[in-house]
Amino acid sequence: MKRRSFLSIAALMCLSASAAYAQPKTVTLWHVFNLETDMIHGGIKAFNESQNDYRIEARIVPGTQVVTELIKATATGSVPDLVTLDNPVVASFSAQGTLTDLTDRVAKSNVIKPDLYFPGPWAAGSWKGKIYGVPRDANTLALYYNADMFRAKGLDPDKPPKTWSELKAAAEKLRDPDKGVYGFGFSALQAEEGVFQWLPFLTQAGGSVDKLDQPEAAVALQFWADMVKNGIASKDVINQRQYEVANTFMAGNTAMALGGPWELPRMQTEAKFDWRLTLLPVKDDKNINASALGGYIFVSPKGAKQVDGAFKFIEFMSNPQFLNEGWKTGRLAPRTDVVVQDPQWPQAYSIYREQMQSARPRGPHPQWPEISRAVQTAMQEAITGVKPADVALKEAAKKIQPILAKTPL
Repeated sequence: MKRRSFLSIAALMCLSASAAYAQPKTVTLWHVFNLETDMIHGGIKAFNESQNDYRIEARIVPGTQVVTELIKATATGSVPDLVTLDNPVVASFSAQGTLTDLTDRVAKSNVIKPDLYFPGPWAAGSWKGKIYGVPRDANTLALYYNADMFRAKGLDPDKPPKTWSELKAAAEKLRDPDKGVYGFGFSALQAEEGVFQWLPFLTQAGGSVDKLDQPEAAVALQFWADMVKNGIASKDVINQRQYEVANTFMAGNTAMALGGPWELPRMQTEAKFDWRLTLLPVKDDKNINASALGGYIFVSPKGAKQVDGAFKFIEFMSNPQFLNEGWKTGRLAPRTDVVVQDPQWPQAYSIYREQMQSARPRGPHPQWPEISRAVQTAMQEAITGVKPADVALKEAAKKIQPILAKTPL
């Protein structure tokens, strides 16, 4: 009887230990990807099924709210274990000491190797020599153009514009006021989207955000302002978001437009013409290849309870299998060693991947939002004709210089 009782107790203890061992730890994840086709959804499912140590519990937070939500969570000490942040805002959290330093974990990782990443995406997750984030995906800008319109206007669609002067000449020829067609489209919205689209032109002109009072910056902004002034681009660019610029292109109302790879899925279904992509034209006398860097970064807020589990998921999502899946929704892999075999939209993939070589992050700087707002104001003033481009930018420089004096770019 005693032996039987002892065996029963032992069996129960084994069962209890087994149950405790099998119970995975919950890793809370906030992300912004509401499309079911995004690679993160398949990644979460596969990760949860691949091991018993951790289970991802995800919450979708709208992209416009994630920063505010994270600030609130940090203040109340109720942070998630993992968050996807838009790359230009990562430095703000890093500099405030509100993100977990991942440097040691990255150093020990067999999956995440900094040298394998494009410089732009990797820089966006780092601050003062420490690693606070790992790139999840990347995107950049290229030039969409309507090949049918090129043919109709006597332009060779196999020879798209490569320089600013060629871009301007082609846009002038493609413009058709009687049909309501503009030659060139871009977003000059008073928001981060507008800055994102203009910064490549600033860099191509030889300018930079910390030298907005120099002639190079004025030339870059004047180029856009003249496009609008001369009717080559619509006056509506000051109010159009990037997806609205793409809408005008897909509707046949704009012959060429700046845009990112995220537009490709709907471009395939909505554009009823021969559309193509080319690298951003460079300024003739500078020949500086440049584009802007977009994309999201995995970060673990300071105070997270399951940092190890969060990092295991970051490693899991950094596997080429999932990075390849990203292209199905227009997400580029942030790593140079990941090449999609037989990709959808092969011409677009080739262009965007090449453009990634010159994609530059915004900042990184902890006060990027303030810097961006000064640029946005200057853009709006110059394009609407309220102030000359050089005057508007000099005023923006005065706002930015005290910020950069404390913390340079």
